Amino acid sequence: MKRKELKIFTTMSFFIAIAVIIVIPLSLFTSIPRELGSFIFILTLVGIPFSIISMFSKESLLKRIFVLIVNLVPISLFGYAIIMDFIDEFFRLAP
Repeated sequence: MKRKELKIFTTMSFFIAIAVIIVIPLSLFTSIPRELGSFIFILTLVGIPFSIISMFSKESLLKRIFVLIVNLVPISLFGYAIIMDFIDEFFRLAP
């Protein structure tokens, strides 16, 4: 694929990132169904490879970096929670 044709990956991952910014906080604090928030979270797993592929396009660098960071945030928070739970469980002092 040519670098100009990679713009479609940037566009798709940008729309996924916008959905993440809008839907996930709203699903936590309002009456939007949590299933929609879960679907958007799973959609970010598709957005991450699209963001990585879009890093090779000729789109604006700021847009590409923004999309990559926003698509990585939900899975990074999930990984952080797992690591903190592991540390809390195994490195806590005995009662």
